[in-house]
Amino acid sequence: MASLNKPIQTPSLPTTMRGMEIIRQSDKEGRLAFSSLPVPVAQPGEVLIRVAYIGTNRADILQIEGRYPPPKGASPLPGLEVSGHIAALGPDITGWTPGEPVCALLSGGGYAEYVAVPATQVLALPNRISLQEGACLPEAAATAAMALRQANLLPGERILIHGGTSGLGLLMVQIAHAYRAEVITTVGSDEKIAFLKEFGIDAINHRTAPFAEQIMQRTGREGIDVIIDTLGGAVLGEHLSLLRRNGRMVTLAMMQGHKIEDTSMRRLLTHHLQWSGATLRSRSIREKAEIMNHVRSTVWPGVATGLIRPVVDSVFSLAEAEKALARMQERLHLGKILLEVAPN
Repeated sequence: MASLNKPIQTPSLPTTMRGMEIIRQSDKEGRLAFSSLPVPVAQPGEVLIRVAYIGTNRADILQIEGRYPPPKGASPLPGLEVSGHIAALGPDITGWTPGEPVCALLSGGGYAEYVAVPATQVLALPNRISLQEGACLPEAAATAAMALRQANLLPGERILIHGGTSGLGLLMVQIAHAYRAEVITTVGSDEKIAFLKEFGIDAINHRTAPFAEQIMQRTGREGIDVIIDTLGGAVLGEHLSLLRRNGRMVTLAMMQGHKIEDTSMRRLLTHHLQWSGATLRSRSIREKAEIMNHVRSTVWPGVATGLIRPVVDSVFSLAEAEKALARMQERLHLGKILLEVAPN
């Protein structure tokens, strides 16, 4: 296969760039607007990337709404993952070449034409992966690898992953499947069930009947070994009822609320269950480097061979960022929603 990714000659660096800033309208409201900003300078340990595409995430929406501030020291601009070309190297960086096509995990700052990022959070794009596809990968791959390792998912175990056609969900179900687990995921339409069959993934429509009832029927009342929870406290009881002896649950998000009410915790003890939480954005550079090394060794080979496929749902211009995020809110997407900055 011919390589999609060849180093390009990088243009001389400008001093200013366009970026999408959050204009705060109230504590709970904000909007995006273009601003002229200085081009970041790659510091020791960093590379500068000329951004081609940005992967959007629900965290972007929460940050705009004022509910998910960036970590201390991170760029105030939204954007947690990009693809593009290396534009400049920090003074101590070796092993990277200006013009090389890459994707990167960020703590923020992706909604811009350039971004500086620790080199340990950058991944070279496999030959078969385009810049568009590359922007689908860093955040989802790192989150999935982090969560599945924390859950200690083993071959042959049964795992429940919610939202199997979201940008994160679609990659995570493929990674779990590649780990030789039996994957069940929830979706909101029969169209999405049919879509996931193309990946060999079993899905249930949570709109037709409660997901816990459907899963117990589907598994012959045996239940689940591992749950990756993105729903939160509102369905804790259902999740605990699904976990069989020595089951594990990792909570990544709380889309249906963070409060727990009227839930018996007895099963947590009687079935020797493990429940933990995990997040990625606020981790240290050292922790993220270790996670990205895990991605490089366990996920990237599958991406390189096509076993794990990034899926682009739609592409919007950076100026249409709010329209792109509105599509995410509608939950109609199949795969990753991208923003285009400089495709060439």
